[in-house]
Amino acid sequence: MLQIRIDQQYAKIGLDIQKPQFAMQTTLPAIELDIEEPTLEIHSPRPRLTIDQSQCFADMDKRTPSQFMDYYAGLARQMGLEGIATITTDGDALANWQNGNTIESLAAADMGETIDFNVTAVPKQPPRIEWDIRPVEINYNRGRVGLQLRRGQVQTNFQWGKVSAYLRQQNYLNITWQETPNRSIYA
Repeated sequence: MLQIRIDQQYAKIGLDIQKPQFAMQTTLPAIELDIEEPTLEIHSPRPRLTIDQSQCFADMDKRTPSQFMDYYAGLARQMGLEGIATITTDGDALANWQNGNTIESLAAADMGETIDFNVTAVPKQPPRIEWDIRPVEINYNRGRVGLQLRRGQVQTNFQWGKVSAYLRQQNYLNITWQETPNRSIYA
């Protein structure tokens, strides 16, 4: 009998695979701000109020030393001038003795003055009030914002992947046969 024997081996393929690579390097964006703060300056000068009561006090005979000096110097001058006027008037009257002017009549005229008594309010003049109101001074500087932008960058590096195929095992087919004598086995 004929025996056929078939031995076979399949081919095998090997693959070299290089994976793709993707690398990214990033530089972050940055914003630089240069800020100049706004300023506000407010200057409020105080109002000035002056109340001068010197004339009120002078009406009550209370004067400052300089006012006292001026007042009594003026009063002495006035009294001196009035005295000179009285002396000259009396001298002129005595010079006219023919008109009946006598020393007795002059003495009787100088005997006394009639004094009037009056009630008045003191002070007679109101105080002098002055004021100075100045407006509020406002100075301001506007703020400023300077902006500088540095853009971000993305750098990429891409390598394509590769697939290389190669034959790892060769295929083959081996056919053998064998003839064996026919043996019959009878039972």
